[in-house]
Amino acid sequence: MSLTLKQCVDGTFLDEIKASQNLRHFMNRLNSSVFGKAYQRFQKRLRVIPVLERSSTNRLHYHLILQSPYPHDPIKAVALIEDEWGKTRFGYRQTHVHQQIDHGWTDYITKSASDGVDWENYHWS
Repeated sequence: MSLTLKQCVDGTFLDEIKASQNLRHFMNRLNSSVFGKAYQRFQKRLRVIPVLERSSTNRLHYHLILQSPYPHDPIKAVALIEDEWGKTRFGYRQTHVHQQIDHGWTDYITKSASDGVDWENYHWS
């Protein structure tokens, strides 16, 4: 999945810290929508590997490997992801959700993983 970010909102420019905070807010919203109170009470959450990257035009954006919130209903999953991303402060309307990931995708998003993995929002257990 690719998530784009607004680079400036109300005079506040995006940086790596604000991008990470925005993704954390997105994941909190998404996990709450999927798991309800079990997210807070029992720490149930979707698995995610987030990689923050700068484009050739210097725009920050995320590539993620994200456990599907609704594996048997991909249309519902995409709609929820796009809806929750759009409700974040820096979430931009351009998203791309890949239904199937393969080694090519994981290689692509981790090409700069040593620099770009957002360890604050990483969860894979």
